[in-house]
Amino acid sequence: MVDVIVPPPLSSRRRYHGVRLYITGLLVVAALSYFTGLQNGLNGHSVLQTEDDAALDTQSSLQLLEDPKSTDLRSEFGEFQQSPGLVSSSSSFSFAMFPTVDEMFVNQRLIEMSAQHPKDLVVIFVDTTYLETFGVWLDHYKHHDNSGRILSIFAISEIAYDKVSAAFSSPTTQAKLRGVGETFLVNLNPGKGKGKGKDMRNADPDRFLNKLWVLRLHIMQRIINTFPNLNVLYTDADAIWLKDPVQLYNHPQHQSSNIVASRGTYPEWCPLAMELHDDEKMHLNTVTICFGFTYFRNTPDLHQLAQNLQNAVARYRNDDQIAINCVLNLQYDSNDDLHMNDPSSIAAFTQPDKSVIRSFFGKVIAHNIKVSILPYEQVTRRCGRDEGMLENSVVAHCYTDLKEGQSKLNAFDHFGFLIEGQNSLRHVFDNPELDTPILASSSAPGTRASWEEAAYSLSLDRFWRHIKAATPEGDSIENSYYPDLKAQHQSTIGLRSTRLLNSVRIPKSGSSALSVTARALSGCHPDGYPCCKFPGHPVGSCPRKDLMCSLVTGCTDHRPDYDGDEAVITTLRDPVSRSVSAFFYHYPHTSVKHGESHTWEKFVENIQSPRYKNILTKMLEGSYAYVGFDEVKHTVPRAKARLCTIAWFGLSEMPVSSSMMLYETPQFRKLLPNPVAFGLQASDATAAEHAAEEKDGLRVNSDSEYKEFLATSFATNDGTSFVMQHNQHDMEVYQFAEKLFCGRLLAKIGLVEEMKQGGLGLEEIEKCTSIGFDNIEELCYNIQNNA
Repeated sequence: MVDVIVPPPLSSRRRYHGVRLYITGLLVVAALSYFTGLQNGLNGHSVLQTEDDAALDTQSSLQLLEDPKSTDLRSEFGEFQQSPGLVSSSSSFSFAMFPTVDEMFVNQRLIEMSAQHPKDLVVIFVDTTYLETFGVWLDHYKHHDNSGRILSIFAISEIAYDKVSAAFSSPTTQAKLRGVGETFLVNLNPGKGKGKGKDMRNADPDRFLNKLWVLRLHIMQRIINTFPNLNVLYTDADAIWLKDPVQLYNHPQHQSSNIVASRGTYPEWCPLAMELHDDEKMHLNTVTICFGFTYFRNTPDLHQLAQNLQNAVARYRNDDQIAINCVLNLQYDSNDDLHMNDPSSIAAFTQPDKSVIRSFFGKVIAHNIKVSILPYEQVTRRCGRDEGMLENSVVAHCYTDLKEGQSKLNAFDHFGFLIEGQNSLRHVFDNPELDTPILASSSAPGTRASWEEAAYSLSLDRFWRHIKAATPEGDSIENSYYPDLKAQHQSTIGLRSTRLLNSVRIPKSGSSALSVTARALSGCHPDGYPCCKFPGHPVGSCPRKDLMCSLVTGCTDHRPDYDGDEAVITTLRDPVSRSVSAFFYHYPHTSVKHGESHTWEKFVENIQSPRYKNILTKMLEGSYAYVGFDEVKHTVPRAKARLCTIAWFGLSEMPVSSSMMLYETPQFRKLLPNPVAFGLQASDATAAEHAAEEKDGLRVNSDSEYKEFLATSFATNDGTSFVMQHNQHDMEVYQFAEKLFCGRLLAKIGLVEEMKQGGLGLEEIEKCTSIGFDNIEELCYNIQNNA
């Protein structure tokens, strides 16, 4: 750990005199601190100078600065233009770096400092894309009275850590940091050297973004448990402090609140209150806790809530904002019952300044949580909506369409938040020597990165709306849904059967992903893996020995069994692409032996073999995938009739719509959507990594021979027509499946409209709309009678 102290500023009349001498004093202090750090060794023990020590060390410099004959350097360094609402601070700047999170929590200085009297720990997360934004934030922060605060900067990449530490170690920058006060810089993700390991976004950007919100909850819990006198104030780097926010969380009406938060509307399905938006139309807005600016008052009751959040966050997309609102909404009681459609009830929770205050009570362990949600007039989101909106704003957390640094800076410029001049900190983190290329990511922190995440989010939204509508008045909503089929059966009729779900795994049609989904639906753990027998076939495709799931019929292999009464699920794939993919796989999926080449002649032999013909039709009739095709037994009407009885089937060519339809299925309507069913990571990161490796590595054809075959032999010989000619049964069944799937999709009230609004599966919806279909019930009724 490295510590640096900067003396308090002089009066405003003389603060710009003798800057060169002042910097000399700073260098002396930095040198003393550095050698003291070396003397104490790298054993986790460090010494921070007090403000009195700093004053003694720089006494001669201070005396020179007071000399009226000192050179006036205002013209050289520029004069600070004070923004409205900002006041000068008398705090010094002290700086400590922690290469790991653990080192911060055992730091003796922090322990002693927090034990003396209560302080507020301001927690802010920064990465390389938001460093300039953070510099603007610091420009405003340093002009408030920070004597009762400690600023804790968590660098979420080592590149950001290096850039901030380099800037803070510069005497020139330290002169600009006077007023910031006690400051800690923590390396959240230490790497192992240059390059890829230096930034977790390089190694696995999506995984890191998914885990950041969980990490924020973990850090908050660890702070309040380790330091009883530290309250925690979470602030985003783009939430600009126009005025000192102490007037918000220490206001008399909020002093008894455990949480004082800025206002949001997300998640809409777990509101903590409602706001009457339009008296005439009775339009209501949801009111939720927004983590962009949130104050946590350190109390035993908060400790219990923090533990509850840790226990529950995996159920809520690993999203801290969803978790805190849904835990309070669903897992806590309140004696100030809120009638969501009653204006008088809504008004009862609204204070004269439009703050919303509610109390919640733990059901299992007795504890009380009081929440204050601040009005937009105090913590502003839509900064440009109304003229004069920012006049009374304390914190401006201006919404921008794009969640990236430059958009934030453009907004700062538009609203006049940029502080120019030599004292500005906006550009102090520019250090090209420390730049390492970061892989392009489809999103910034807080945005949805893919259709999988967007589909999961919409499915979750629809789920909560359905559950709330289906819960009788007076009943607990927690008794209306279940994490999986196992929990549902145990709760309702007991686990009478060991089989809860039937998975029909048609080879090379996404059967491994189907297996992951089947285990998630049924309740087999660990989550995120497919069913498989260790070490797998081929060897290495099964990472663990505990992945078989007795709750699922057909969880491995390709032998359908329709004798039970459990719900059946399967996935289908266009017969042409399925056949080519199987040809390039391993035995028994292909006739090509190990070491043989995948020639056109071998492909013809493979496709003409009764063993590899009409796989879909055979399996829907009930036969093993690679039994010889029998035209008398394996008929199209029987296959269509079976398809009509299947609870849910997905189409590989329509992944978005297939995912959306899963939890719309009546048999699964009471199950909380699981992210792994959407191709997302499980709450267990290790499990997710292995599952992704299994699905995306060993089971996907992407080698050069496969691609060359498609581009040459297959294309030259019109392979598509050849496959269709020898799989006419499968082609007819698949065309029927498309019609049946699209009919089911378009019959779901509101689903297609909401998918369109979210830009989800637009091409799939367009294709479904173009496919003509009859009434689904009548279609299947006629098929089953003729089978």
